[in-house]
Amino acid sequence: MAFGNKTGRSITERVALPVIFIISLLAAWLVVQLRTVIRMSSPVELSRSGLSASVPSGNGWECEGKWVYDNDGFTLTSVLGAGDGTTPAARRRTGPSVLLGVRRSFARCRYLLAAAKVTMQQRLDRLRTEGETIETGQTAAGKLIVDWARIKTSEGPVIYFGVCGLPAGRQLEIEVFQTAEEQGLAQNVFERIVKNIRFSDNGLLQAGVEVVSEARKMGLSDIAAEEQPVFFVITDTRKKAIGFTMDAITVVDTDANAAVRAGSYYYVRGTILNERVGLFRGDAAFDRFVWQVESRTGAASRGIEMTVDNSVLQVRKSGGGALEGEYILGEAAVPDIVIEAVLRRMLDADRSAIVVDLIGPEGIITPVYVEKINSGEQQGDSASSPQAQGGTLRVELLDGRGYWQQIYYDSSKEPIKTVLSQESQYTLNRADANQISKLFPERANLVRDKSRLLGGDKL
Repeated sequence: MAFGNKTGRSITERVALPVIFIISLLAAWLVVQLRTVIRMSSPVELSRSGLSASVPSGNGWECEGKWVYDNDGFTLTSVLGAGDGTTPAARRRTGPSVLLGVRRSFARCRYLLAAAKVTMQQRLDRLRTEGETIETGQTAAGKLIVDWARIKTSEGPVIYFGVCGLPAGRQLEIEVFQTAEEQGLAQNVFERIVKNIRFSDNGLLQAGVEVVSEARKMGLSDIAAEEQPVFFVITDTRKKAIGFTMDAITVVDTDANAAVRAGSYYYVRGTILNERVGLFRGDAAFDRFVWQVESRTGAASRGIEMTVDNSVLQVRKSGGGALEGEYILGEAAVPDIVIEAVLRRMLDADRSAIVVDLIGPEGIITPVYVEKINSGEQQGDSASSPQAQGGTLRVELLDGRGYWQQIYYDSSKEPIKTVLSQESQYTLNRADANQISKLFPERANLVRDKSRLLGGDKL
């Protein structure tokens, strides 16, 4: 009896052990197969750009499923095995060296608004470290050509990096990083991303380039004036006056060219004071300038200085501080403080919509969609302005926040009213110095002294 039991167990063990081994092999094979099967996300469109792309999704890949704005461009990211406690925002900014430390493979597409015009070789030089071998090539993505490189480090990880040019100076970068454990992954993912790129030029950016070029040729003389600055009262949804804006521009003719002096002031009164002053000095084509901005929110203050020369924008802390950013501007770039010159050209242009790159007072570049609105298509304002005989423009920031403004012009192409949607809705109505002084007596001295905005070269 005992002998029989031992024999039965022996036979079971001899049969079971190979079966368990085979099952283990099959499970390992299945895991490998699942990891190598790349499921791509649905095409993710980038608003008003004509571009869509797909990145890995599922089977351990985590992606946000949207393009995310980040100062000088938009990023679409997917990370393999992303359950490491990091936020999506942190992963978007994480470079290969950091992801290597946490053993994460990732794929990323970057749509650059203001990218330096460097060659592929220069880009590779920035990535190259000791011990790498590099293979390069070209791949077609529809009508686009992607220049790419495969970089294999001595430690094992692989990087696939590609770049392709888009109209009006835009660029698309594709980067796939593979850790040592994920053999063959980078090439597979990179090829799938390239295969799924779709681009159809909608002409909006090129139209913006043309309108900005026209504004540069005309200069700023038609919006500059020697009289008092232009004022707008800011009211909230209860029609309560909460602040005001003040803008002044003058053009001084010199022997060499026309010099522009512009100033802006923004003030919102409340439990938390919000105040910003800007001083702009440049040429009439606004392609060379120095723009100083100081902001105060509550007890916090911040000052920056922006300079542009030969299409290079440098952003520094005030007083010659540390360099915070450097960008090569596209042909559709325009500073916010003189955007009115472009908007007035848009009113007279035969184009219904354009995209331009707005350089904001924070030193951040944001694509902006500008559209003419017919009188029967007013949006965002239940009572359209009957005085808006000169036209109406809708201006939408394309940074994903959904901010927009609608500007009404009189028959002289002067802005008379703006409806602004920015978390809440506000209305800006044209006013004069007397009205502003009565509503905001604490700022009356500034309101009545234009030289405070235009007189000096320093804030």
